Amino acid sequence: MTDKSNATGTAVFPINTELRDGTPVRIRQVQADDKHLLEIGLEHLSKQDRYFRFFRPVSKLSDKLLSEFTEIDHFNHEAIGALDISEPSGVPIGVARYIRLPEAETTAEVAVTVANSHQGKGLGTLLLAFVAHRAIENGIEEFAAFVLNDNHRMLAVFKELEAITKLSAVGEVDIRIPLHRDSACYPQTPVGDVFRQVSAILAAEG
Repeated sequence: MTDKSNATGTAVFPINTELRDGTPVRIRQVQADDKHLLEIGLEHLSKQDRYFRFFRPVSKLSDKLLSEFTEIDHFNHEAIGALDISEPSGVPIGVARYIRLPEAETTAEVAVTVANSHQGKGLGTLLLAFVAHRAIENGIEEFAAFVLNDNHRMLAVFKELEAITKLSAVGEVDIRIPLHRDSACYPQTPVGDVFRQVSAILAAEG
């Protein structure tokens, strides 16, 4: 696996924007001192959503997982989080991350998690677009994802990106999502439109 510790790329964070319903959010890279935010975020996930994310029941994040999820190099492993800044302290409401596959330098596994209170507002797609932009900056050309086949919301998002899907195991779907440096190459779908909007936001911030 490529070694490029503490890579930052050209994306400028934090970025303040809004969800579809007008909720103000701050998008930023996850840092080592965000462990408590991940713990709070887990508390705002239903049992089903925890199962969708981890493929098993999870009641608490271990110290090992918290370290793995926050002490990252922002190159082989990137994580982009969202805070609801309508609250003074900023409430953690979602995170998207990719981890480069050691056997495939240009492919990374991606995962997106959104708090139950903020689902259906476009946050998952927004985070996916931001983390995809970071992946492209760091040489990733394709996302891989393993999704339970009853996670209809996430499957619908990937479908709008013209993902290649196949059943990989009982109850799981193996997904491959092509990434494009030119956002105009994404499909003319609502999800593709968000990817173009994020590209425009980052170009303006840069």
